[in-house]
Amino acid sequence: MVIKRGIILFISFFLIKQAHAQAELVNVGGAAIINITKQLPEDLTSERSVVILDIPTQLKDGFEARGDWKKLAANAHKTFRKIGVDPIAYVYLDDLNAGPEVNNAYLSLFQKRKVKNLIIINQVGEFPEEAYTVVITGFGAENYIKNGQTGWKESDQELNQVMVRLGRQVLRQKIERSNLLIPEQPEYLQHLVIFEGTRLENYPSRLKSLKLAVVAFQKVPSDNVEDPDLASKIAEYNQQIEEKNNQLDAIMAAYPFKYDIVTETDEDALYKAGYQYALMPLSRTGLSVKKVLNYPTTATETHYMTSTFDVQNRPALKRIPISANVTKYYIKQTIVKDIHPGKVWDADVSWELGLQNFIYNLNQAFR
Repeated sequence: MVIKRGIILFISFFLIKQAHAQAELVNVGGAAIINITKQLPEDLTSERSVVILDIPTQLKDGFEARGDWKKLAANAHKTFRKIGVDPIAYVYLDDLNAGPEVNNAYLSLFQKRKVKNLIIINQVGEFPEEAYTVVITGFGAENYIKNGQTGWKESDQELNQVMVRLGRQVLRQKIERSNLLIPEQPEYLQHLVIFEGTRLENYPSRLKSLKLAVVAFQKVPSDNVEDPDLASKIAEYNQQIEEKNNQLDAIMAAYPFKYDIVTETDEDALYKAGYQYALMPLSRTGLSVKKVLNYPTTATETHYMTSTFDVQNRPALKRIPISANVTKYYIKQTIVKDIHPGKVWDADVSWELGLQNFIYNLNQAFR
């Protein structure tokens, strides 16, 4: 059963039609606007690219889980090789957008590997009613996508048709091809190690005397947006973000010590601003969260037991498949880079439940 994504916080794409142009709002490492043109990047077949895939989630045993994104990647890679596009990595969108620190880690890695272009493949629906959108745009030196930059876009019910148009456009523009040593199989980038410090399964005692920085959900920059339809869509999106941040603040009211909701995500900048600890989310499959946070895992595990609470505010357990999408909160020490995911595994199927579990178990520990 496929879950169709609506226009909510985690939306990947929506198209805004204008009289003479199109604008695409994409959420890759943060929401940004791409102005669609008919031109591909001139270095598409001479420089490195990263392919980011977004496909519908599915229900498995009552839990939301990701579909087979690697199958889509393998199909696309065959055409990219023929055209001369060199994708050095294929990344699932939810993995890249899993949390502020993961986001920054992928950004740094792409910069080090001299990536020049991003190829975003979005699938909606399921056979025989699926549709595909491909957006190709430059990769920024300081961020994934600069708000307002240009990009190429095609959509069709068949991925092959989109790829045919891509190949024709490469020929039409007479783009120079110098990518010759393209791997035969796609390289999948996941479970990226992002932490320099030690994982400490506790709650820092210094939280009693220090103010905690709580990272907020990020809005879309709306500077210099003249088109009224586009401005309206951005305002709608940002209103949803505002509501989520209000909900974040409401849940944090149960936190027993001082905190601030902040927009900064870099731990060095947070430390300079006076925050020695920051609360951050990590959203992906339970297995992937454990690997990224350096928890031990085994090949025989099928479920994890989440420490939560019941309607009478008593400790309880919830059994969640390791392949289900979950959110786990953790505390990052901004100066020495240690992480504190708490004394128990409390990841849950939504960010709200994951945060409520974390705050509940923190309160239990400080009693």
